[in-house]
Formats: sequence, C-alpha cells, structure tokens
Amino acid sequence: PPTALRAYPAMKTIFNSPQRVLTRTTAFIAATIFGLSFGMSPLAHGALIFSQYVETNSGTTPKAIEIWNTGDETIDFSLNTLVVLKGTNGGSLSSDFELTTGTLASGEVMVIGTSDVGTYLTDTFGAGVVQFYTKGFTFNGDDALQITLGGIVQDTFGLPGTDPGTSWDGDGVSTKNQNIQLKEGITDGDTDGWTDPSTRFETVSTSPTGT
Repeated sequence: PPTALRAYPAMKTIFNSPQRVLTRTTAFIAATIFGLSFGMSPLAHGALIFSQYVETNSGTTPKAIEIWNTGDETIDFSLNTLVVLKGTNGGSLSSDFELTTGTLASGEVMVIGTSDVGTYLTDTFGAGVVQFYTKGFTFNGDDALQITLGGIVQDTFGLPGTDPGTSWDGDGVSTKNQNIQLKEGITDGDTDGWTDPSTRFETVSTSPTGT
C-alpha cells in the first residue's frame, strides 16, 4: 500500500515508500501536462481507506492519518465532502475534520495531521508534493475513527460505540503509542470496524516521537 511518512523521525513511515509517492505524483503531473484526463466520479463509493495511522507515544504530537484513494476515479471533494469522524472513549461518532475543496487522484494519498508531520513531508518530498492538511488531532488509542465521502461510509478504524479501555490490540499491533500501516494486499475499506488492528495493519514503530 502507498504511504508517505516512511521515515518521520522514528515514525519510520506514515509513508511506507517515498518512491511510490513520487512515482504516483509524477505520473499525475505528466498526465496533466500531456492533456490526459482523469475521470471525475460523482461518488467514488468505497474508494477511500486508512492506509496509515500515527498516535504519539509521548506528549501530544505527532498524530496523523494517511488516506488512500484505492478507486479508479479521481475524487472531487467539492462534489462529495470528505469527513473524518471520531468517537471518543466509546462515544458516538461526530465530525472531526471536513474537506470540501480539492481532488485526490486514483492511487494517490493525502495526509491529515499535526503541523510537525507537515514539516516532515515538506522537508522530505518538497513543498506540495504530498497533499497535507493540518489538523490538531486529539485522538488516543481508544478513539474510533471513520471516513465518509458524500455521506457514505468508506472505512472505519476501531469499533465505534465501544470503549476498549486504552487501545485496540492484537499480535503486537496497537492503536496506542504506535505508527501502524496497512498490510500489503488490502485495498478495501472495513465499514463495520474491528477490534483487532492486526487484521489490517502492521507496526512500523513503537516510538513515533523518536524518543
């Protein structure tokens, strides 16, 4: 799966492979230059999934999510709003971030997170190469997340309405104090949610802050 925060201090990857990100971005730019068009879908159902998640092991940052467009169409957020919802400590889901402008091409990723993550992306890839949106996330290991596009659920992280205590855990993978990335071969969202993150994710680092 594509990721872009591969080596954030000790996050090692919110972005699994910088080469993949640059390749996808270069292809998109080339297509634009040569006049190739990307189809704009009124609604690309099931196209957006969580591909990486960072929850700091110390302090309040870094915290970030990476979202991957696994669909065949470019998504236009002015036509279909992207919403990231959060359920705190087993509470009901509510909007935590909304995006109503811009696009995300097929196969591309975007990152939403704290400002230090944005600084890393600029320093590593150059300004604007990876789409980044600043958000002072406050989620912890026991907070469920969900992506909706045009009001339709795309992917769910954790299990909304359930408080796992401090985190969801399985086979060494945890939603607390870790940087975790989507496993190879997974391209569909899980709209219902899960209680074992290792079914979809693998650990990149247990020290995202680098301490």
